[in-house]
Amino acid sequence: MKRCVIDTNVMVTANKAVQSNDDDLTKYPNLIISCINALHKITKQGIYVVFDEGNEIFDEYKSYLSFSGQPGVGDKFFKWMHDNRYRYQDTEVKLHRTNGGYKEFPHGMDVVNVDLSDKKFFAVSNAHPSKPDIYEAVDAKWWNWSAAAKECGINIVFLDEFYMIEHSVGTSN
Repeated sequence: MKRCVIDTNVMVTANKAVQSNDDDLTKYPNLIISCINALHKITKQGIYVVFDEGNEIFDEYKSYLSFSGQPGVGDKFFKWMHDNRYRYQDTEVKLHRTNGGYKEFPHGMDVVNVDLSDKKFFAVSNAHPSKPDIYEAVDAKWWNWSAAAKECGINIVFLDEFYMIEHSVGTSN
């Protein structure tokens, strides 16, 4: 069965369909639609979302999303994910914290300056035996990290490459 890791901004961006106050994102309706379609695909095709046992990823989700499943598509997905999280086996990995992040963070990615808050997504993907894809929406720094991630066997699925290319110019790795 296919698995994935989802950056929080995918669900937050999907919510923009009903909550958009962000002028920048309203210029990119394809980005919002792509996020909605990705979440729909996960639920309909039975793609498992992988987490860390310590709930660092889930805790980040719940600080941005609603357990009620309202009002946005990202909130609805979050509720579905919460309700179905333990239905599947092999969807959690143990992470071991270090001073700079996680023991499971891919060693080949030490050449790029990955934010501490983003390291957990890479560590979870790297620690899982199937190295699930990571879904990314709006953090353009990830575009610059993608080559190093690929060399470590981790694939980043950019939900709108046009958005990434346009916004990655001038971002630091």
